[in-house]
Amino acid sequence: MLRLSRAWICATFVLVVLAGCSGPNPFQAAANATTTTVAADATQGTGLADNGFIPSRNISDCIGTNERPNCGSTQKGGLGMYLTFGALILGVGFVMWRISVGVRKRDAVVNAPENPGEY
Repeated sequence: MLRLSRAWICATFVLVVLAGCSGPNPFQAAANATTTTVAADATQGTGLADNGFIPSRNISDCIGTNERPNCGSTQKGGLGMYLTFGALILGVGFVMWRISVGVRKRDAVVNAPENPGEY
């Protein structure tokens, strides 16, 4: 088994921390950055107007814990969602089956008579 010295672990930790903290401050970089907005042009075909997941009505009307009528998208759901749900159900079913097999094996050992030939 490989044992690392404390000095090696401390040096590695310091290098990781220093490497992670390098670079400009993100708050100062965001304050100095210039933002440009691209208007959705009918000739470009890009922008928020072409996004199928954003509702056509005011987005602030759709914010909340309960989904309101006409705030969703017709593109959500579909085959991918059903395949993911099926895989989830199969996975949970497999785990429950393995648990039941383990419990049955354990109970068979625990509840077995000590001397089966005496009765």
